[in-house]
Amino acid sequence: MNINNSNNENILVSIIVPIYNVENYLASCIESLIEQSHKNIEIILVNDGSPDNSGEISDSFSEMDKRVFVYHNVNSGVSKARNFGLSKAKGDYLVFVDADDFLDREYIRYMLNLIQKDSSEFALSKNCYVYPTSCSESCNSEIEKILTPEDATELLLYPGKVEVGCWNKIYKKKFLLDKEISFSENLYMGEGLNFIVNVAQLSSKVSLGTKKVYYYRKDNVQSATTVLNVNKYINALKAIDKIEKELTVKSNGIDIALFLHRYLTIYATVRAIVITDTRKKYIKEYKEYKKYLRNNFLSVIKSDISIRNKLIIFIYTLNPSFGLIITNLLSRLKRNS
Repeated sequence: MNINNSNNENILVSIIVPIYNVENYLASCIESLIEQSHKNIEIILVNDGSPDNSGEISDSFSEMDKRVFVYHNVNSGVSKARNFGLSKAKGDYLVFVDADDFLDREYIRYMLNLIQKDSSEFALSKNCYVYPTSCSESCNSEIEKILTPEDATELLLYPGKVEVGCWNKIYKKKFLLDKEISFSENLYMGEGLNFIVNVAQLSSKVSLGTKKVYYYRKDNVQSATTVLNVNKYINALKAIDKIEKELTVKSNGIDIALFLHRYLTIYATVRAIVITDTRKKYIKEYKEYKKYLRNNFLSVIKSDISIRNKLIIFIYTLNPSFGLIITNLLSRLKRNS
């Protein structure tokens, strides 16, 4: 794709960043936004009651760049922070960035051209850099295609096909407002997946690219996706139930993707319960989830999940404690290799 389309230079893009306890990463994030090659942007920083220095860091950037707008709110969760940012956005298009991640300088230009080229309501890149492990790995080929709502919904729901956050994607603001799409504020895990599935199934078409322009940080030990918390996994299962209840597009592929997403989330929940040694606290869920894993394992065998992961899941269905020993051993072997 030619990312130097001068016709898009006057289009305003709103960048919404929810912020909470990210003082070690925030400056790098904001700097990557300010340095975007597409200059017509507004950067909306929503400080969600951070007790650290994130608020002060945000204010310092707003003093340096008039495109940076900072809002200090009482802590209400990431979904409410994103919805607040959406309510303040003046751009024709929106992107969401997590405050511990950062962008390639061509990110906005690439995503904007991708969605504009096809006159889509929603566009995403299938790939991203995972920081710090895969920052040197580029995509061998750049592919662009248009997806139907059914194909896009299946892609987003199928585990491992694409990162399921609301980031690394771009949205037409008028479409979100017309369809009354927002983040579910009673979800704090899986809220991004719920949002993007709603967007995908209500779009007339979805643009898909493969260029890596987003850096997804995996070394933030305080991140919601890093900290092991059983309640978060249970909340993620509620998000999957909500998605299934509200599906407006149907296909066999979507059914398979949704089943696998639920199955792997239940597996992750069982694993979290074992690791945190909270079987007694979650005894009802633990028994229910183990039974689900065993009863549905044959369906997982037919999927294209790796043989290694199938074996690990199989061990967990038999004996979760032994499964934890095996996964810990494999992790040590991988680190030492």
